[in-house]
Order: sequence, then C-alpha cells, then structure tokens
Amino acid sequence: MNKDITQQITAPASYFDLTNLEQSKILQFQQEILELIVLGNNYKAICEKICLLIEQLLDNAVASVMLLDKGKQCMNVFAAPSIPTKCIAQLNGLRPGPETGSCGNAVFRQEAVFIESTLDDPRWQSIREIAIDFNILSCWSMPVRSKGGECIGSFALSSFEHRLPSVFHRKLLQIGSFIIGIALEQQKMNEQLYLSSKVFENSPEAIMIANKDKIIISINKALNTITGFSAEEIVGKPTSIVASIRHSAKFFQKIWLSVKQSGHWQGEVWNRHKYGQEYPAWSTITSVSNNNGSSCYYLINFSNITDKKKSDEIIWRQANYDSLTGLPNRNMFYDRLSHDIKNVSRAGTFLAVLFIDLDRFKEVNDSFGHSVGDALLIEAAKRLNECVRETDTVARLGGDEFTIILNGLTDQSCAERIIQLILLELTKPFYLNNKLAYVTASIGVTFFPADASNVEILMKNADQAMYTAKNNGRNCCSYFTSSMRKATETRSRIAYELRHALIEQQLFLMYQPIVNLTTGHIHKAEALIRWQHPERGTIYPMEFISIAEESNLITEIGDWVFKQAVSQVAAWQTNYNTNFQISINKSPKQFISKMSDWVNHLHEKKLEGQSIIVEITENLLLDVHELVVKQLLSFRDAGVQVAIDDFGTGYSSLSYLKKFDIDYLKIDQSFISNLDSKSNDRILCEAVITMAHRLGMKVVAEGVETDSQKQLLIAMGCDYGQGYFFSKPLTIEHFEAFLQQTP
Repeated sequence: MNKDITQQITAPASYFDLTNLEQSKILQFQQEILELIVLGNNYKAICEKICLLIEQLLDNAVASVMLLDKGKQCMNVFAAPSIPTKCIAQLNGLRPGPETGSCGNAVFRQEAVFIESTLDDPRWQSIREIAIDFNILSCWSMPVRSKGGECIGSFALSSFEHRLPSVFHRKLLQIGSFIIGIALEQQKMNEQLYLSSKVFENSPEAIMIANKDKIIISINKALNTITGFSAEEIVGKPTSIVASIRHSAKFFQKIWLSVKQSGHWQGEVWNRHKYGQEYPAWSTITSVSNNNGSSCYYLINFSNITDKKKSDEIIWRQANYDSLTGLPNRNMFYDRLSHDIKNVSRAGTFLAVLFIDLDRFKEVNDSFGHSVGDALLIEAAKRLNECVRETDTVARLGGDEFTIILNGLTDQSCAERIIQLILLELTKPFYLNNKLAYVTASIGVTFFPADASNVEILMKNADQAMYTAKNNGRNCCSYFTSSMRKATETRSRIAYELRHALIEQQLFLMYQPIVNLTTGHIHKAEALIRWQHPERGTIYPMEFISIAEESNLITEIGDWVFKQAVSQVAAWQTNYNTNFQISINKSPKQFISKMSDWVNHLHEKKLEGQSIIVEITENLLLDVHELVVKQLLSFRDAGVQVAIDDFGTGYSSLSYLKKFDIDYLKIDQSFISNLDSKSNDRILCEAVITMAHRLGMKVVAEGVETDSQKQLLIAMGCDYGQGYFFSKPLTIEHFEAFLQQTP
C-alpha cells in the first residue's frame, strides 16, 4: 500500500471527520456501554457486548478480543461471541510476530494494523489457512493497552469482504479498544466502578449524570472544559443550567417527552457557557432504568460543535458563492430562481432574468493582466448590486458572465429602468490598480411567465437574447422573442442532421478553378463543401459551417474534406499536372480543438506538402494560440502552403505577416466587385498586391466576374484570379472537362 495512504488510514480518527449520523451512532454506542457499566455488568460481558455492538455497525464482520498470557508470549481469544469455536481453537496460542496476522502484528508492532486482503498479504503468511478455512478476507486490529499504556492484547474486526476501515470504523475500533483496555485492567469487585469512572472522565464529550428529577449528581472534566462550570458550581443544580435561553420551554418539553417515550433523544441544541457565551452542541440524553423498569438516572453527554458548524458553513459557502466577487454562484442562482418563480406565481406578479456579458473584458485581461481583470470583475459586481433592489439577486456564473433576477415586477418599465442604469454604470471608467479600463455590457432579458415557465428555458432564453445584443453591436440589451427560440431550434435540428450527413455520406466537394491571370493556365483549385440534403436539396456552407463549429463537428468535417481533397489532388497530379494544388479552408476551431494529423496523412499518401494550400482567416493570427503556432510551423516544415482568405475584411494588422510564413493573400470579393479604373477599391487592391509581392507572397483575387476586372488585375500585377468569370464551382467530372478545354 502507498505510504501516504497507509498513514492516512492509520491516523487517529477525529470526531470532526464524522457525519452527524456517524457521531450519533458513536454516541449511542458509548451510551450503551456506559449503561452496562452503570448497571454493574462484569468485564467479560462488557467486552462481548462491545463486539456485538460493533458487529451491528459493520455488516459481514465479526469482532474479537485477544489477550497476551501471563508470560506475554502467546495470545488467546478472550471475547468473540460470533466466531466459531473451531476458529477460536486455531487462534489460541498465537505468538505475536510479523507474519501472524493482523492481531499478532498489532501486538508485535504495538500499533493499528489494517489489512485489506488476508489471502495475499505477507503479514498473514503463517496463519493463512485460518483465513481460507473461515473466509476471513480482511482484518483490522487495534492494540489494547492497560492503564499504563502497556500492550496487553488486541481488538479486531474480521470481515468476509476485501475492504479497509472508514474513519467511522477506525473511531469505533479506537473507542472499543480504549474501553476494553480499561475493562481488562480491573479484575476485582470494584472493576465496573473503575471502568465507569475512566470512561466517564476520559470522554472528549461533556457528560453529566442526573437523577430522576433532572438534578445533576456528577459531571466529567470535559463538561468543565466546555461549559466553564466546576463540579462545585453545577452539581445539585437542574440540567437546564447549561441550556441557552434562545430555546422556548416547549422545545425542552418535547425533548423530555421523547426521552420518556423512547428512553433516548439526540439532536442539536444551543447551550450557554458559564460566562454567557452561547454555542451549538450535539447532545444525547439516555434514560437509565432500574430493575423495575422505571427511570432512575439520566445520562446526558454533548460536545461543542462550533468548529464543525464553521467548517460546514465554509464548505456550504464555497459550494454556493463565488470566491472572487462574493456573489451567489450558479448553484445558488438556480436555487433562488426556482424559489422566486414559486413566490411570484403565488403573488400574481412576474420576474425578469438578465444575462449579462462584459464586452471587451478579454482585452482588459490580456492587456493589464489577470489581477486587474479580477479587480474589474469585483468592481463590476459591486456596481451591479448597487443598481438593483434588495429583493433582487445578482450572481456570477463564471468568467465575465453575470445574471440577475428582478423580483416581484408589476410592469416592465421597472425592469427597463434597472437595465438602463446597469448599462450606464458599466460604461463608466474602471480605475483599477493605477490602470484605467473601459468595458460595456451586452444584456439578454427574458420574463417569467410570459417567455417560459421553468428555470432551464428561462436561462436559455436570456442567453440567446444576450448573444443577440452582442450581434447588435454590444453595449445594449435585447429582449427574448419567439423568433430567437425558433432560430435555436433550427440550429439544433441542423446540428442533429449534420451528424447523420457525415455518417450517410451526404457531404461532397466541388472545385472552383484558380487561374493564372498572365498565362490562363489552371494549376490550382479551391475545394468547396456542399451538403446534399435528402429533403432540402443542396445546402451551401454558410448555412451549416457555423453550426458545425458550435457543435464541435467542424474537426471531423474538416478532416473529411482534407482526405477527400488529398485523394483528388493525387489523381489530378497524375493525370494532368504534377504541380497541381488544391486549397482547403481550415476553421480556427480546428486549430485549437486538437493537433491536426494532416501532415502525416500527406506523408502516408506520398504527396509533397505543396500539393495543399491551407486557407485561414486573419482573425486566427491576431489572438495567437499555442496550438495555432504549432500547427502552422508543422505546415511550414512539411512544405504545405498557407493563404490568408478574405484579406482586407478583418483587422488587416500587418504585424502577423512578418511573424508567419504566409504564401498567398486572397483579396476579398467585396473589393473586386466594384473594381474599376477610378475606384478606391483599385487603390486598395494595388496596395495589397504591391505589399504582398515585396513580402514574397502571391495574390489571388476572389470574385472576378468580368473581363474588365480581370484586365485591371493583370495591370496591377495580380497573380491569380478566381470567380464566375472563369468558372463556377464544378463537380469532379465537370472540372476535368473544364481542364481539357483550357490551355
């Protein structure tokens, strides 16, 4: 077993590691043993009762007590009420040692020994036949010590299952061995009184014994420690002296009624310290009856659970509140929303759910660092709280996303005022760690019950509305509409059908020629995906590529496109031109979802890297991801060429052109469509072509539709043209026919 795990298992068990139920069982266990002691049972009966009680708390196990003989050479079974006599006979005479099972080891090593599998553990080497004969699969043993700490025997649990003890079971063994040690120390007429006093005094819980009139007649040291009352101050007083005044008389009446009816009560109460401080306590009251069956004493024990409650509160807060902003987290928000829906339904009012995303937060985080970003989130949370009413809830779902519940609305204008206030407050500058930052907010709004009747749909509605606000230019709010739901349903349906399209081979490629403007030769083509839907006919990529990206299907689709294009370029290189290239588009999502194996696939097909041109967008290179850089470098090393698609429509930052090996710039068709000798588009195109050539790149003009555009591009020195003037995208058969008709 791993050393750290062994130390964890054999470490002393703490009450604070136990659940309330387990603490209750241990308290009940102690109460029953104390009752035996009070009633004067002999020490052997006590040991057997301990075994039986612990067996009730652990299924498929038997307990035993073994003691060293007078010469301290051999061990014999002293108490084992559930173990067969044949097994006891074989165990008697056991000598402590490293290979004599759990009990022999516990006495030999004078420490707890927990063995999970007796059949293959070397510590059971010499007595393995006992394990086999009586199906003992695991065994946990604790040394039993005398008053002076000397080891006098062992207390063990033998299980018919392979397992290790839990904290609860270790605590039972610890308490059991402790009580057994005290019981076995006494072998005279006063041994029961001595045992009772030791258990009483050494218990970590406060214990008081009261008479039938609930007057205290004895206490232990722990009670003095916990309550501050000495024996002189508390003996002879009613048990209520330690009770807090926060409980009513009826509360205690119910407790004592339960004791009267069942002889037992346990639960949480608030007690009072001698100097007035109040504290929570886990308390147990047991009625001790005489031979006639009437109550003559009450055993009352309790422990201060302040630390445990604080620990529980910390765990609860961590589970329900955001550690950075102190706002309710997702779990708490959903609970409150469910609760608020019920409340407004009863009151006949309505509520609004706001989904808020901070615009340009990532820019602040990247520019100033995470500490400034965190400070901005804290300040944003504060501003949001100041914008709403006390009855409303502001929560942070994670990242820069916040949600708000506006409760008890009677008209929409109230929500609108709060929303406008939020938009205004978040546009104000943030002064953070000597830095000045600006953000805005995109807010999605939905109403209960008008838009939805449950939490899940409300959250989906608000999320959809927020993205609409983003698409509308940010720094605004958008109210959920039924058309948004229809759009979402449509996208979900397309995503579902797209998965089947891959399986059913409904996707296919078409190829559009890329023409050398000077010679008219065709040595390149762009692969363009289409979807042959069984009901809707041919579907173009603009309808499903974004959905493929959202649903993470884009990687699988992209790999399929690549493999189809590789097979095709290999065929055309063989049949038409050894330098033929096919361009394929690669989505940014494909770069960061996983490392591409495209290069290895090219090698497997024995194709040169220059057979493929990978087309990417400008935006991919602006926020450079480690995986993007790694794949671009692998393309460069393999000879695969890279083209920037739709150049000029994005940020067109020139810095990335220096950082990466770019082979082609593709001028977007929006610049070509209005191209004439006097247009500004001509100036821009000419500038792009000149810049590209000076940086060692070729230029492809997209969307060429007229001879005039072609001639202007030739005059500007553009290398390649692509568009309907030359050809529409073609099937493989039509493309090959087109090749045969061109020079």
